[in-house]
Amino acid sequence: MIFSEKLIIDNASVQTKDELFNLAAKKLSELKMINNSYLPALQRREKSFPTGLQTKTIGVAIPHCDPINIKKDGILVVRLNKPIPFQQMGSSDTEVEVKIVFFICSTGAQQQLQNLRELIAMFQDDSFLKEVYQSKDLFDALSLWKGK
Repeated sequence: MIFSEKLIIDNASVQTKDELFNLAAKKLSELKMINNSYLPALQRREKSFPTGLQTKTIGVAIPHCDPINIKKDGILVVRLNKPIPFQQMGSSDTEVEVKIVFFICSTGAQQQLQNLRELIAMFQDDSFLKEVYQSKDLFDALSLWKGK
């Protein structure tokens, strides 16, 4: 899994998940990575299948949608200046205060599954995730991940 400096939004100042999703869609659209169908598809999927995860260190989320909405592969990473509540994955009544969001953009189902697996492995490395969240340079910190 390779992170790109152009796919980083650091210290994002948004108040709601809708604002966050709009910010992500705008960035991904500017980079010509998504179709016009992306934002509504992302919102529908998140409502039906929440992606918030509480790790031992911090809350993260991995919003994604069907590959038909994606033009180019990549992972947009957004570090928030204040946590935003997401529904916990697999739960309809538990919220997670999310601080880092990984928007997975995959043009194929296999690539999406591979990205999910690698991100879950990263989330299980508590010291690395804490280092990423507290780092001065988000891209440099993420670049240290080599699938340890």
